[in-house]
Amino acid sequence: MDQMLTIEQAFEAMRNFLAQFNEREPPQRRDTIMFLLEWTGRGRWVDGGTNDPAQWSDWEEAVAKALREHP
Repeated sequence: MDQMLTIEQAFEAMRNFLAQFNEREPPQRRDTIMFLLEWTGRGRWVDGGTNDPAQWSDWEEAVAKALREHP
């Protein structure tokens, strides 16, 4: 599959990947990733932001770093 994603689609792909990973973890090890998934929840705010607004700017910085390191 060779398809370009928007920054928003890539964010949702990251969340989906983490959710799938977390489902395979033993119940006693799920809290940390579940906490991250709750923080990064999207689509519930009119502005499209995350439940923790700082998470979106952290995501943008991570994307910029990836683009710099892997142009």
